[in-house]
Amino acid sequence: MENTHLKARTATGTVVVTVLNKKTPEQAEEYARFLRHLELAAAPVPRLRPLRDGGWVTQFGGRPVIVCDFVDGLSPVRLPARLVHEAGFLLGRVHRTAAAGFDSALRPHLRLNDADAATLASLPDGPFARWARSTWQAVGYVPEHDGPVVPIHGDLFPDNIVVRGRSLVFLDWEDGSLDLPHLDVGMALLGLCGRRAFSSRRAGRLLAGYQQGSGTALNGDLVRDAALYAAVLVALRRHRWQQERRRLPAGRSAAAMHHLAASLADRWPQLQL
Repeated sequence: MENTHLKARTATGTVVVTVLNKKTPEQAEEYARFLRHLELAAAPVPRLRPLRDGGWVTQFGGRPVIVCDFVDGLSPVRLPARLVHEAGFLLGRVHRTAAAGFDSALRPHLRLNDADAATLASLPDGPFARWARSTWQAVGYVPEHDGPVVPIHGDLFPDNIVVRGRSLVFLDWEDGSLDLPHLDVGMALLGLCGRRAFSSRRAGRLLAGYQQGSGTALNGDLVRDAALYAAVLVALRRHRWQQERRRLPAGRSAAAMHHLAASLADRWPQLQL
């Protein structure tokens, strides 16, 4: 939806060339530093390729470009249930092990920006608008909640995960930054625990894996509200893209996110946290 990815075969292996369409050169340098830190912390990320003369970012057509190893595997539309626990475990391990001694100037992405606020204010009255506004009023406190900041992915949906046998690699960390861990968990609940309807069973696996990987107990109410918070953000951005007549993948409409969030709120009491 945002970047341009090109697969290329080279003398030293197959790589992915990524044109970072929404980052300045300075932001791209910081993003590359973020990816390199995750790699050194043994996070499930593709290996970043350095330039011949040092550094990690070059330019093409006035846009910053990075190159990573191509990760061979499958990217299923729906992550198999048996691997949802593993995804949660890896996310928790990233939050636990990659935070120490690292600082980043990357701007947190999971926030209501000016365009989102304008979309929220301009929604025509109807069920979608009433849901978005009332939910935002109820859960807008989520990013202000006290807590440690850790490296987060920010967009853990199946199309950003490659399955390699029993192991997983997380792709596209462009929405990543240092941020509150419950925001990342909330987004992962949306991405991995249902498309048309929320699955409390899959959510139980994800959260159990996360607690094992992070070594920390989750606040159930906070994680639920973080998921609803993320749902409004995603729905607003999808609504704006639809108004711009951008083609969204099947099942990725603003209305679909609204229905998923309603299902999550309804089925959340089935979870035992």
